[in-house]
Amino acid sequence: RMMKSKPARIKGSARVLNNIGTILDNEGKYDEALDYYQRSLKLIEEFYPFCHADIVTSLENIGLVFCKQEKYDQALDYHKQALEIQQKLYSSIHINVATSLNYIGIILRNQRKYDEALDYNQQALKIQQILYPFGHMKMAYSFNNIGTILYDQEKYNEAFDYFQQALKIQEKFYPSSHETIATNLNNIGMVLRNQRKYDEALNYHQKVLAILQKLYPIGHEDIVHTFNNIGEIQYCKEKYDVALYYYQQALKIQENLYPTGHIDLVGSFSKIGVILNIQGKYAEALDYHQRALKIQEIFYPSGYINVARILNNIGSILCNQRRYAEALDYHRRAFKLQQEFYPLGHIDMAYSFKHIGDIHFDQEKYDIALYYYQQALKIREKFYPSGHVDIASSLNNIGLCYENQNKQNRALEYYQRALTIYEKFLPVHDSNRHRIEHRILKLTGKA
Repeated sequence: RMMKSKPARIKGSARVLNNIGTILDNEGKYDEALDYYQRSLKLIEEFYPFCHADIVTSLENIGLVFCKQEKYDQALDYHKQALEIQQKLYSSIHINVATSLNYIGIILRNQRKYDEALDYNQQALKIQQILYPFGHMKMAYSFNNIGTILYDQEKYNEAFDYFQQALKIQEKFYPSSHETIATNLNNIGMVLRNQRKYDEALNYHQKVLAILQKLYPIGHEDIVHTFNNIGEIQYCKEKYDVALYYYQQALKIQENLYPTGHIDLVGSFSKIGVILNIQGKYAEALDYHQRALKIQEIFYPSGYINVARILNNIGSILCNQRRYAEALDYHRRAFKLQQEFYPLGHIDMAYSFKHIGDIHFDQEKYDIALYYYQQALKIREKFYPSGHVDIASSLNNIGLCYENQNKQNRALEYYQRALTIYEKFLPVHDSNRHRIEHRILKLTGKA
């Protein structure tokens, strides 16, 4: 028989390595997947010129894995290399160029560089609108990407419009029960939830659930996400028993889909732990968060930012149990991880400052608590220049410190600032508004 040429054999080997990488990638084994993708890339680069489509594929695969690992600088580097090759291989108005632009936009969004992300995704959309004047599913993808950036910027009305445009295209190409339509209905539901239109949001997520349960009668990870989203709405409505039910339904499916110790179980364990903490079931809550932490540390032994979130959750429970020294240790560990992974002043650091402040507040160390609450406020005001309920929460915490120090006028000033923000962002019957209104009435002698 004919012998294959060496380049053909190399290409075949590279493809096999790439395929193994894809399998490992789908299993969530990202470090192993990365190793295979990089070996594949090395082989391809030896036998092809710089500008070759197969090199682009490998670069994109590596970039996507780094993105999943939240190693965004590395991901960005690989996708920019891919874009550079695409722009040399094709004209500037080519669908592959648009694809690379979208990938870069997604990474920049994850880095919270929203204006840059928006620019890349809008460039991609512009190319698609030229190539597909009568609409195309790729345009729906770009509309969704732009909508997601606007959602992250809390520009909910604009995000809603982009998601609706995406849905309009999708309904043109797919039946109403298609999973792609379910994804977009989910996005719209998320916007409505953040606009605190909980009943409308619930309606969208229940539509999503109905579609998915027909498509996947024995369970699917998308059903897991939908159960979690419905749980989040119930959590926001302070219906904690109902929220817990949906989170547990999500976990039940995951335990059937995945082996024990799978990374995707972490989110469900954490959500259930948060609810149990609110319900005062501290031992159970602690157990769920520790299970989440154990899995997370196995997958990311060198550290990972989600570990910091779990450490903060555990610290919060220990604080509620009045185990203050242990709680402080967990929050400090969380803060140390945040310093490793984030630039100074990152929004997540505000939560660590807040938690540390809570510990000192509970111990009646109001001067120290005040310092940490002010640090949290400083970060939040910088991160949310147009206002946010978390800023109001920080103002309220500072007010509580002053009130407990018998500095009534200072306390009243902070409570009133908090109420102004709550009135802007929260509905009339929200419990946070009620609590702070009551504090103001009490301090002004009108209660």
